[in-house]
Parts: sequence; structure tokens; C-alpha cells
Amino acid sequence: MKNPALVSIIMPNYRHAAYLRQRLDSIFAQDYPNFEVILLDDASTDDSDAILQEYASRKQVKAYIRNEHNSGNTFLQWKKGFDCASGEYIWIAESDDVAAPNLLSTLVSKLNEGANLAFCASEWIDSNGTPIARCSSRPWNHDFRMDGLTFAKTYLLGYNYICNASAVVWRKRALANVTDTHLSFRASGDRLFWIELAMQGDVSYVAEKMNCFRQHQQKVSAPANKIGLNIVQDHDIYTFISPKLALSSMDRRLICGYHMRAIMSPDLSEEGRLKAAAAWQQEKEFCRFSLFLYMLRQAWLKIQ
Repeated sequence: MKNPALVSIIMPNYRHAAYLRQRLDSIFAQDYPNFEVILLDDASTDDSDAILQEYASRKQVKAYIRNEHNSGNTFLQWKKGFDCASGEYIWIAESDDVAAPNLLSTLVSKLNEGANLAFCASEWIDSNGTPIARCSSRPWNHDFRMDGLTFAKTYLLGYNYICNASAVVWRKRALANVTDTHLSFRASGDRLFWIELAMQGDVSYVAEKMNCFRQHQQKVSAPANKIGLNIVQDHDIYTFISPKLALSSMDRRLICGYHMRAIMSPDLSEEGRLKAAAAWQQEKEFCRFSLFLYMLRQAWLKIQ
């Protein structure tokens, strides 16, 4: 590869000592030749600091930044990494996930071809690294490149098809047009972040599963999901961003139908269900007909 672009790899961590060595080893094993690593720790109370100190001595590590007090906000940690990054491209490598050695080189090749954001399929794994069998909502089994506005409307406002930051590499220059609004959404800030990035150019997808997305009881998103905070914040994001996306009536119905289906999840507490429903009932498209259209679309996608 001739004069490969520098990639800034940002690894934010909070109490993931049990997974850190496997994660860090998968970062330093990347076959892409030009990257810097920025390690972040949000005042972990486990053995994270000792492990991160050990890896911080490697030549590719640009900085290790450890908070004295926990910020309570993953996206504030992301921003610290962005401010420190000097690469043309950025990869947020979450501290409990794992990557195949070719993830970075494969996704960077898509950016070199002109995409603004590139992401790959993910294998879901448990705390021991064992693959989790799941019924995928992913409607594609092939690579593609798509206009970012179309992608945002179709795949980021209903089910969030970029469900894991570790699967994504993107152009740092796009940050200039990303607002700080996502910093106020602790549960769904990543959704808004990906939408604002996608709006700036093409999105490329690679169907190969090069990212392992770990599921475990320590995930910070689990409590928010149970009390419905993510669904409430999804509505706040929908209200904020929809005027910029020229959504059709069908777009709105499918988005509302998805969230009606999400509110029916047995994982949601009754209090969370009521709060989430109250937020989305402000939309006239939030009705059983929209749910029917959404379910019909999902059934159609499965037979394609």
C-alpha cells in the first residue's frame, strides 16, 4: 500500500479489564500499516488501568488519557479521542469488542474509493467469546455503497443498523459538520452521530463479519434499554433530525411502526413502556397501521 492514510484508533474503556487484552491484541494485530492508538479510561475501578499502562508503552500509542472521575457519558469520551486524533480516518474500537486482522484495511479501502463512512457486519458474542445465535434484522448479505441521506432515512431512524461503533471507520474531516447535540443523548447519542456523519457522503457496507460485538451484563446500554430511555431519546432525535431529511409519509410510518414494535419488547419494564409510548404518541403516524406496514416490510425483506 503506497503512502497509506493515518488512522486514529480511539479505544474508550470503562471497567472492561476482563476483555482488554483480547481487544488490544486485536487492535495491534491489524494488517493495516499506518495507525495511531489513543487509549481512554473513564476512571475504572477494576484492573483496567494496570493493563492499559502496560500497552501504553507500545510505539503506536499516541496517548493514554485517564479520567480522575467518571464522566458517565461514553460520547464525551469519544470527543476526547477526537480532539487528540491526528489521522485522516477514525476507528472507535470499543474496549469489550474484538476485530479480525483485516477489518481496518478492508474498511479503509472503501474510504479510499470515496465513501465517507464504511462499516462491516458483526458477529455477536457472549462474555466468553462464544457466538450468539440470533435472528438478524440485517437486510443485506452483500457489499454495497449508498447515498448517505438515503441510508440515514432508511436504516438509522428505525432499527439502527450501525449498532456497534467498533464496526465503523470514517473520515475525520466530517466532524466539522457534526453538531454536539449527540452529547446530550446518553442512550442514543451514537444513532444521531451516525446520522450526521452519513448525511455528508456515501456509506459503504462490507458483508464479511470482521467485528465481534460482545454482549454481557456490564454493558452500559442495558439499563437504559430496560427503562425505555433509548426509545424516548430516539423520539427526541427523530424530532431534531427529521426536518433535515425530507421524510416521506411512508418513511415516517415505517419509523413509527418500528418503535411501536420496540415498545412491545418483553425486555422493557412497564414503566419504561409507558414513558416510551408517551413520547412516540405525539406522532400521528404512531398507530397500528404503521406497525402493520413495518411488519409487512420486514417479512418482505426476509424473502429477498
